[in-house]
This record gives sequence, C-alpha cells and structure tokens, in this order.
Amino acid sequence: MYRIRKWLAVPKNLLHLGVLVAYLAVVITVMCFHEPWFDEAQSWLIARDCSWHDLLFSRTHYEGHPPLWWTLLAIPAKTGVPYEIGLKGVQLLTATLMIWLLVFRTALPEILKVVLPFTYFLCYQYGVTSRPYALLIASMLLVGVTWERKNEHPWRLVSSMMLMCATSSYGLVVCAGLAVLWVFSVLFSVRSGGIRTMAKSLVSSPMRFVAWLTLLAVAVALLLDVWPADDAYRGTLDILKPMVPWGQRWAYVWLFFPSETLFTSFSDDTLFLFMHIPVADLVYAAVVSLLMWMVLGWIAHRRGLLSVLLLPYFMLSMVFCSYVTGHHLGVVLGYLLMVLTMCCARRPLSRDDIPQWLGSRWDAGMKAVAERRGERYAHRCARACSVLVMLPLLIGVYWTAYSSICDIRYNYSGSRAMASFIERYHLEHYRWMTGWSRMSSKIPNSSFSQWYKSQNGNVYCASKTEKCVDFTSWSGGSLIVANPYFDVNLIDNAYQGRTYLSWEWLVNQKQRAAQDIADWRSKPEPEFYDTVYQSFYFTALGYHRDDYVKYYIDTTITPWKDTWHRGEVEIYIRKDIYKKIFHKDPPASGIDDSVWANHPGAPRG
Repeated sequence: MYRIRKWLAVPKNLLHLGVLVAYLAVVITVMCFHEPWFDEAQSWLIARDCSWHDLLFSRTHYEGHPPLWWTLLAIPAKTGVPYEIGLKGVQLLTATLMIWLLVFRTALPEILKVVLPFTYFLCYQYGVTSRPYALLIASMLLVGVTWERKNEHPWRLVSSMMLMCATSSYGLVVCAGLAVLWVFSVLFSVRSGGIRTMAKSLVSSPMRFVAWLTLLAVAVALLLDVWPADDAYRGTLDILKPMVPWGQRWAYVWLFFPSETLFTSFSDDTLFLFMHIPVADLVYAAVVSLLMWMVLGWIAHRRGLLSVLLLPYFMLSMVFCSYVTGHHLGVVLGYLLMVLTMCCARRPLSRDDIPQWLGSRWDAGMKAVAERRGERYAHRCARACSVLVMLPLLIGVYWTAYSSICDIRYNYSGSRAMASFIERYHLEHYRWMTGWSRMSSKIPNSSFSQWYKSQNGNVYCASKTEKCVDFTSWSGGSLIVANPYFDVNLIDNAYQGRTYLSWEWLVNQKQRAAQDIADWRSKPEPEFYDTVYQSFYFTALGYHRDDYVKYYIDTTITPWKDTWHRGEVEIYIRKDIYKKIFHKDPPASGIDDSVWANHPGAPRG
C-alpha cells in the first residue's frame, strides 16, 4: 500500500493513470452502445464454430491474417460467454494494453501521451470496434520500447516481433524489414574486419542467433499459414470500376496515408485500389504528409534511425499497393509511433532537435518580444506557440467525439436490430434464405471483366437473358451479423452450412453454382428472404415477389471520422407468415415501412 501511495505521489504517474482511466471510460461507454458489424461478427463466428484445426490452419488462407485474434476470441466463444460480452471483453483487454504501453512505457513527450490515446484510430477505430489492430499497435509499441537494447536483450525484442507477426499480415511485413536492418547492423558493425569477421559476428552472441532463428521459423510458418488459397476471394473482384494505377496507389501510401491518420479526412473506409481522390484534396494531404515525413525523418536521422523509418515502410507500402482499406490506416499511425518511440528511447526529444536555422530565428523573435514587452510576456508567447503547434492533434480527438456520439445515438450496424427482431417473434427456427453475388460480364474496365474473359465461358449463370456469373458461396444480407446471437445457423442456404462467410469463390464455380441454384430451386419458398431487391433473386429460384412483403427493420448510421453513411436493415417476409406474426393483413403495396415512424431522428440524407 505504501508503494502505491508513493507511486501516486509522483505527478507524472498520476497524470498517466488519469489518461488511462479516462480512455477506458470513453471506450467502455461507447462499447455499450456499439453494435458489432460484419468484421466483428465474422471473427467471433470463426472462433466459436470452427474446429481448432480449421481455425489455426484453414481459415487463415481465406481471411489473410494469422489466427491469434480468433484464438483469443475462442476462449470466451467456445466456453459459452455471451457474444458481445466475450467479444468486447477481449477487445478491451487489448486496447488497455495498447494505451498502457503508450502512456507508461514509452518515452514520448507528455503532450502526445495525453492527446494521442483519444485520437480517432487509437480510441474509436481500434478501441471501440473489436478487431486485432489494437493488439498490433501494442506489439509495435513493444518493439519500439525494446529496440534500443536489442543486442543486450534479444529475446525481449524477438518476443515482441513474434507477437506482431502473429497478430497481422501487415505485422509480418514490418517485422521482415526490421529483422533485415537488425542483421545488417550486426554485420556492418565489424565490416572493417572483412567478410569472415562479418560472418562470425552473426553467431558472436549465441542467444541472439537462436532468437533470430526462432523468429525466422515463426515468421515463415505464419507466412505459409496465411498464404492465399487458390479459390480464395480476391478483394478486387466484386468492385465494378477501374482500379487506380499502381503509381497513383504508391503516391497514396507515401503522400496521403500519413496525413489521413491524424489530420485530414478526405477518404472513406473503402478499398483504396478503387478510390479516386480529387486532386485538390490529394495535394493538401500531400503537403501535410511531407511535413510529417520531414519532421520524423529529421528526428530519426539525428539518432541514426532513418533506415528504420524508411525500409520497413517501403516494404509495407508494397503490400498496401495491393490491398488496403480505410480502417487499415491506423496501422500507419502505429508504425510511425513505433519509430518515434525508438527515437525517444535513444534520446528524448529536446530543443536540440530543432534545426539550427529555425532555432536561431525563434530565439531572435523571442528576444525582440522580450525587449518590447518583457520576459514574462515572451515566456507566455512561447508557451502559447507550443500549444498552437499541438492543436492539430485535436482534429483526431474531434473525430473520436463525432463518431462516438453517432454510435451512441444510432445503430452502427443492423446486428442487434435483426437479432432482436428474430428473438422477439421466435423466428430462429423458420427457414431463412439469403442472396448471393451475381456479377454481370457487361461491366467494362474492371478486374472482374478481365477474370471473366480468362474463363472462356467456363462459368455458370442462372440467367437465360444475360451473361453473368453467380457466386453462390457469397452470403449477403444481415444474417451473418445476427448469427453470433444464436446457437443455430440462421442461413439455410449457407455455403457448406457455415455460419460465417467462407470467401471460397473461384474454384469449380460452374459446378458449384449450378448445383446450389438447383438445390435451392427444388425447395419451396422460404418464410424469410434476407436480400436487397434484384428480380433475379426471385426468378432464378422460381419465387414470386408478390408472395412477399418487404419489411424495414431499422436504419443504420455508420460513422467514419466526421462523416456518416446511412443504410437500411430490410427483409422479405412471406405473406402468410407476416399475417401469422403480426396478426394483421399484409399491406397491399407489398411494403411495410411503418418502422420509420418510430425513428424520426434518424438521418435520412
């Protein structure tokens, strides 16, 4: 007890504890209102319903990430802990670890420790929503803390790097770059002795050499584990517009992404491979990003860490040019914080880090102010300028506040609304169908049209009037996000009876789709059909739209930084079932949108 009082008596410790407590208060509060969306439901369903073999060695080839996150979720999921309690409990632990490391273990400036935890990616995207990225950022901070003494305590760094590798495929790439730099730093430390001496330096520390071999073995095993299967979904296949040229993607990674982590909001949570950003926005973000690179590059250069800043990010940019979405931008923020942590561990930031030409002009300016208005006034001006420099960081705090308020007021996703609807009327044992993905061959200049041509007609399309491809393993709609709330699989036509989306698209598409459509067509019309309206969803299976009522369950308002996107949760109910559960005749229009009267405050724009 005495040690605790002594520790709390230090003002800095009390400040750090206050930041952590405030962070947890914000995250827990918003978590209580947050409705898990697809990514969160998918992870929980994999953790709950997959066998250990599939979880560790099969799903990884389709999801694209190592199995650590699902393994953590499997502890509550396979032991019967309720969905949201288990999911958010694991997320809260990883988010707490991330902020604890940032606040208590790094040597970052105090202002960053106070403000950064409440910025958008660290607080909302990686705090409130349950995904493995908080653990990835935590592992990056661990690497940053242990990097300086890597040769004295190699296992500390290697353990942190293995955690990073096991958390995300992006972590694998970053670790590869760091490992290369580490090995070469040892080699070139004795380069004056010749090649033989350099080779001997690799094994001069047996403990370090064994740690390297262990890291290599783990990284290779994880790389093989996440290597995409031949029939895995390609993230570009169902985007029906041209891809951004490679050079433009490269510009995004270096000149757009850094700015979007903290200071600008020109993008969305979509695939950047297809995002065409206006030139004016790109130029503005490029200026901000260049300033960030210049400041961090100068700090890293003065500490001999410029290669650590550039090489791993160069390797990461190669992956980003192939696949990255908006919510991955926090990985860039984590990477930059990792490098800054390394820099501060080597030597804390000080006035000496200000370029001499800038420092001399600052001193001259403050001296002139002191001569005219006095030393006290000059000191106040200096403090005010320091605060102004940090004000842009509050942009990220504003995004957190905006998204959190939006999450509290409205449904982030349709998961709870759909689950509540099913539970209220005891509908989980009825037959629910969901739509699939049909891609038209008429879409020009898309990755799908290129794939379609390469198949030379060896595809299946249930339509007799158009050229298309039916991907029946794709389960759309709102049932997947509702599945975690139930012990049964709500989706009657799920691929191989799976509760989650399998991402198995390409191999044997012709035989698979033909068989699936035939099986579904042989059964009577389902009581519930969870799909958006496209006529082929009914005609291809011999259903009649007039037999159903389109029923609106709720509205979703999904925030992204300081914007939001509106969606609707809607299903089709067979008319005889509609009358049975609602005890009234179906509307003549075939549409029941009376739910809107109960949600007058929901944005409609």
